Amino acid sequence: MLALSTYLGHSKVANTYWYLEATPDLMRNIADSCQSFFTGGRP
Repeated sequence: MLALSTYLGHSKVANTYWYLEATPDLMRNIADSCQSFFTGGRP
């Protein structure tokens, strides 16, 4: 985790952890919106 934090340029490991935790939820929301759009619904 420290290596990833350093690579991303984060000064705090907690910032990197937040991105790793938030990404699955964000991707799920994007996928749900796309599926709704392509099936004729509204995102």
